[in-house]
Order: sequence, then structure tokens, then C-alpha cells
Amino acid sequence: MKFKFHHMNLCTDNLPRLTAFYKQLFELGTINDAEHTVVSREREDRAYTGKVDFLTDGDIEFHWAERDLDTGFKMKQFVNPMGHGHFCFRTDDIKGFMRRCDELGIRYSDYGCWAIPGWHQVFLHDPDGQVIEVHQPNVF
Repeated sequence: MKFKFHHMNLCTDNLPRLTAFYKQLFELGTINDAEHTVVSREREDRAYTGKVDFLTDGDIEFHWAERDLDTGFKMKQFVNPMGHGHFCFRTDDIKGFMRRCDELGIRYSDYGCWAIPGWHQVFLHDPDGQVIEVHQPNVF
């Protein structure tokens, strides 16, 4: 099982201000591909309907999102990735990762493919309460 740091997510109550700050200070570009565009559109069929700006430094993605303290409740999960933000590792074996968590007694929330089509997402807390996402792309 391989892991690679994929993105950092910050949640905010003022998305335009946060996005402008990081774009100006760090000269981040905007990601405008089909995979990310579907999330940027408002959809009423999801638990999270906030707006998201996808930025990049050319290697790492940054997902700046409108805060939603109720996403976890709406998804009936105990981990809410949209309250304060999270960081993410991409893996090639999400089922193996969940088995590892089970073996280590680490609780996680299996969101399945809910935010970005084809991304199977799992969220968990580290020992200090930070939210971590691990996802595998191209799972349908």
C-alpha cells in the first residue's frame, strides 16, 4: 500500500477573502479540470453543498471550502471534514488502509464516494483531534 500527500483543506466563513489571500501571497493557480469542476458547482443531492475553491502550487492541491459544521451529522458520520479542515493522503488501496485502521483499533468514517466522483474517502482523527482524509481515486 502506497501513500502520497495529496491536498490540504481549510474551511472558512469567508471563501473569497481566504482564496484571494493565498492566491496573492503564494501565487497559487486555480485548478479548472473536469474532476474538480463538478464539486465547484452547487449540488443539492449532497450533504455538503458549500462552495470550494481548488488551488495549486503546481504539485500540491489546496481545497479552500465554506465551513459546514453539520456535514458529519448529515452523513451520519462521527468525523466532520468540513468543520475546520483536514489534510489528505492519496492511496492505491483504500480497503487495505481501512483494514490497517481496524487492526490498530483506529476509528474512522467511511464516506465512500461522496464529494468527488470516483474518490473513495475515509476520514479519521489523529491523537490531537486533527482530521485526516485518505482517499483512493478511480473507484466506481
